[in-house]
Amino acid sequence: MINRTNYKKHLIWVLLLYGLLMTLFDLDYNSVFFDEALNIVVGRQLLSGQYCPGCLYFMGSVIVHPVLAAAGDAIGGLNGARIVSLIFGMGIIGIVYMTGRVLFNIKTGIIAATLFLFSGTTQYLMKLATYDTVGAFFLSTGALLIFVAVGREKDGKQIAALLGASLFLFLASITKYVLPVFIPPLLVYLWFRLGFRRTFLFTVLPMLGLLVLFFLVAPYAPKGEVLEHLRSSETTVQVDLLTLADWTFRWIALAYLLSVFGMFHEKKGKTAILLFVLSTPIILLHMVTRVEQSINKNVIYSLVFLAPATALGVDHIGNLFSMRSENKIIRNFFTIAVIVVSWAYGMYNLRWLERQYPDMNPVIEFFQEKGFDEMTIATNGWGEVIYTYSLGNKFPNASFVQITEAVRNDGNVITLNRKPDFIVCEDPYYGDRCPCEDYSDYMKDDYTLLKEFEFDHPWGTSIGMIFGRR
Repeated sequence: MINRTNYKKHLIWVLLLYGLLMTLFDLDYNSVFFDEALNIVVGRQLLSGQYCPGCLYFMGSVIVHPVLAAAGDAIGGLNGARIVSLIFGMGIIGIVYMTGRVLFNIKTGIIAATLFLFSGTTQYLMKLATYDTVGAFFLSTGALLIFVAVGREKDGKQIAALLGASLFLFLASITKYVLPVFIPPLLVYLWFRLGFRRTFLFTVLPMLGLLVLFFLVAPYAPKGEVLEHLRSSETTVQVDLLTLADWTFRWIALAYLLSVFGMFHEKKGKTAILLFVLSTPIILLHMVTRVEQSINKNVIYSLVFLAPATALGVDHIGNLFSMRSENKIIRNFFTIAVIVVSWAYGMYNLRWLERQYPDMNPVIEFFQEKGFDEMTIATNGWGEVIYTYSLGNKFPNASFVQITEAVRNDGNVITLNRKPDFIVCEDPYYGDRCPCEDYSDYMKDDYTLLKEFEFDHPWGTSIGMIFGRR
């Protein structure tokens, strides 16, 4: 029995090795994405003491992930920044394993970590230089410490676990400003299990103290500008409820379906229900506001709670489909079969996610060859920070602006001393809100087409064009 238990414990290291190698060998799957470039550029500006206009509108504290991403970029370029996400992603896998082990057993912990890693969203975010895996690590660690505290006697170690939970939930809250939505249900659970006094003294009060300190001393703490940006995002990307539900559950429907089987587990069904409920705040937030922005990334915060419940469901399926056979080979066959299906589903979603953004490398390479210092590039998309990140070091005096900053659609120059040297049309992806057709009168006499690019996406192709001044 001891050897078998040790064997199960070693499986987590095999799983972590798989996740590490799968991510490392595919770090350069695509060019830098807008969110990645923004995180790194903001971090650079903050560390160097430069003016940081993006800091006022950043959807998380700039002292957390942007600083880490900029440090990673300084060491290893874009891959270095992405490795930061890989490190935190590996940490989440370990936390999910420990959560399954604390709430259920070692086997369920292994299955939970496996299902979490096999999710396409997890594998994708582990190689994307954004704050998502950092926030998920802090959130999952805080939740694990709450589960540990609930399972202990009222002693010093329980108090330490509660204080640790308050710290990590605070870090999650400032890493990404949407994550506090998970805190109320966690505190309600803690209140029911440990009582109001312990919950307030050792979790709520320390967390409030940290938040007050953060607002008082942290640079670019969230002010009215951030809230205004959140409101503007809500009004510009709202979709109907059915479309949003379809878009949301394509990433997480299988996990929710399997977790339902966990709810019918004879001994641990109530715990699966708890995890199911704790996974829903971010989903409900999107449904109520009908905001689709970042939903394919935000589901990772649901998965850190859902994975252990899903693992219990998978194990229960193995028992049910084997007719509760005492033969472990038969039971494990059905369990492994479900895991393989989850892996295939995750790989399909991963390949889709990897190709959702255009590969801008050909465009960047064009400017590296044809560009010059002090040039001005205007883009009709919202990805000018991509050019700032990719070309700023080679052309430190170049300007990269949004086309609306350069010209009105009637052709009047409004902010620049001279016309842009290049105009990049990124229809219909980055430039879908300011199509170049609106500026055709301005461009037809003074600009000529220099290069045209075709970008492949899961749903088809999009076109990119570079125009230069005659």
